[in-house]
Amino acid sequence: MKLVVYSASAVASPLVGAAKLFRERTGVEVQVVAGKVRDHLVDIRATKVGDLISSGAEQVIDAAEAEGLVLKEARSSLGLRRSVILVQKCNPKNIRALEDLARDGVTVSISVEGCLPGVWDDICSRAGLVDEVRRNIAVLADGCGALMRSVNLKQADAGFGWNAFVKLIPETLEAVELPERLQVFRSTNIGILSCSKNVGLAKQFISFLRTEEAKTLYREMGWIT
Repeated sequence: MKLVVYSASAVASPLVGAAKLFRERTGVEVQVVAGKVRDHLVDIRATKVGDLISSGAEQVIDAAEAEGLVLKEARSSLGLRRSVILVQKCNPKNIRALEDLARDGVTVSISVEGCLPGVWDDICSRAGLVDEVRRNIAVLADGCGALMRSVNLKQADAGFGWNAFVKLIPETLEAVELPERLQVFRSTNIGILSCSKNVGLAKQFISFLRTEEAKTLYREMGWIT
């Protein structure tokens, strides 16, 4: 028997590790299919194949649940990620605070897809810097991966992202921490698909993800559990 778990790419790394441990403990194979949740949902609608789906924000799965693709009673939070300002390694523009994103000559990347839409607004609204930062937004990224690439490829000097991104590509990214009053948190979650034919086993896997053994994998990658 096998479980198929669809996952947003940016939250897949600890999930893959947990799937390996689950197989070692139970003998059950867990196939993690990483990609954009938007694309996963297209496949799920068409094929009615799969058991679980994981994303980096509750709102993403809220929409899937509203469509009847995810079971309401079978969702669980796996941990939180904290908002940071992402910059290139060695921070060439010397960005130290949110106010620096309003400077002349600084370009900013935001994501309009996935788990990050609205994060820049939440942060800048609290600081009273919406107009000042908006004028420097140069990249409207199509998801987390595109946002990280935009900073890596120097299409933007900085981006609004999650602390865990730096754990994914520490060779090229650094994080500038925000003061506590400006920080935004979002829940990485997992839910059982309404088309699953292995609901009992899927619940068992979710229970495993909530053990200390699995939580350690998330903490090592920057999640708060």
